Amino acid sequence: MYLSTTPDNRWDDVRSELCDVAVTALMALRTLTPDAREVFAEHLAKVGRRAGTAPRP
Repeated sequence: MYLSTTPDNRWDDVRSELCDVAVTALMALRTLTPDAREVFAEHLAKVGRRAGTAPRP
């Protein structure tokens, strides 16, 4: 990966890499799990509860 020496460009590079990681992870989840949407939603709810940002069931 090429990182620019300009601070704004470095943050653009970081944001782009984070998006690539997120897309790759979601594609892997979908490939390995037929019910990926439900698995992800359940996990996101658990993370939200741990972080105190989601209502408890």
